[in-house]
Amino acid sequence: MKVSEIIIKLPAINCEIVQDKEINGAFLDSRLVKEDSLFFASCGENADGNLYAQKALDSGAAAVIMDNESLYNEVKGNKILVKDTLDYMQKLGKIRFDELHNSNKRVIAVTGSFGKTGMKEMLKYIFSQQERVYATEGNKNNMLGVLLTGCGIDDKAGTVIIELGSNNFGEIKELTEIVRPNIAIVTSVGHAHIGRFKTFERLIFEKMSISDGLSKGGELIIPTKLTPFVPKGDFKFRTFGESAFSGIRITSYEHKGEYITFTTNLTHREFRINHPYLHIAENSLCAIYAALLSNIDEEKIAAGLLEYKSAKGHGSFEKIGNIFLIDDSYNAGFESFIKCTESLHLMKQSPKYAVFGEMGEIEGYEEELYNEITQLAFSYPDINFYLVGKSYEKAGELVNRKIFLTKEDCIKAVKEITEGVIIVKASRAKKFEDIVKVIKEK
Repeated sequence: MKVSEIIIKLPAINCEIVQDKEINGAFLDSRLVKEDSLFFASCGENADGNLYAQKALDSGAAAVIMDNESLYNEVKGNKILVKDTLDYMQKLGKIRFDELHNSNKRVIAVTGSFGKTGMKEMLKYIFSQQERVYATEGNKNNMLGVLLTGCGIDDKAGTVIIELGSNNFGEIKELTEIVRPNIAIVTSVGHAHIGRFKTFERLIFEKMSISDGLSKGGELIIPTKLTPFVPKGDFKFRTFGESAFSGIRITSYEHKGEYITFTTNLTHREFRINHPYLHIAENSLCAIYAALLSNIDEEKIAAGLLEYKSAKGHGSFEKIGNIFLIDDSYNAGFESFIKCTESLHLMKQSPKYAVFGEMGEIEGYEEELYNEITQLAFSYPDINFYLVGKSYEKAGELVNRKIFLTKEDCIKAVKEITEGVIIVKASRAKKFEDIVKVIKEK
């Protein structure tokens, strides 16, 4: 879409186009603007984006969309004046998704309790081996983020990958019916946000509702254990997992410390994931399946997986002296705690430290879930657990389990670690990037 086409699709109060440009990307934050992207200047609680419109253009934005006429008159460059920027953005996003649905582009939607951002990135690496790809930036997966992503769709892309998130029942259904994917993926269903959904069954139905927007004859890829919950519809469903009944599964693997090699039942070659988490290798089965269904050959799939890197705070890792640090501080669900622990146990480095904080939005399940996490110390005696927060207060200390009521107390102990592998993981609200920063500064 060119800048000049915007006002044809959706009329505006005024506009000035100095140089018409093709659009690729859309942002609400002027600091994130990229070359040829759209900048929507909206007035938020802390800042008025209209004040940064010129900065966005100077940073390479293809155009700015503003709702402050006096500031609009001061800006030099491609600009569009509207009554309400956010309202205009949401309407334009829906128009662009309608156009996408009527095109011949491949549209992949991804959701899950955990692993969806990583899956989106993995798909991007793989499909980029074959064609141009446009995908959700970061984890902009709510209604506002999805529609913002829609506004920036790159018309030259052959595949569009959209991440869908949910904090309340019914949100996935609403989002998928806007996006209308050809391929829909559910990476996992766990206890993340369980407090908002009240029951695990409602959470399952929420994730599975991604199929409601599937195009006729589309593909749904899900964990094998969710097979009983597949709704009726004009689509095919495929499964992945450990079960012999899974459509795709890992048949063999080797944990090499900083990376994992594995084979599957549907492919003929070995794949490599440059990450120590086994569950990332397991989740890659979704991406492999989606690629196979899209007629991408195994060599390109392997090349894409080899390039894959976890996003910052989503399992990103680095060596700092004698310490191997895994930064998983962005978020934490119960199942992801378990998966991280299993992977840490498999790693060859030692000593091993699991610095775990508290979870968010698990109301009604706190005692059960925190108790299970404290019990991990018995199952994995080779791991030193540093459990942080009042939710762990009732658990007594063991040789390999220490309890810290505050993050600051934990930081003091972490400073004493001189070697080994450390996983740092907690709810986003706990800001465990502070602990990561301390380790990096050692």
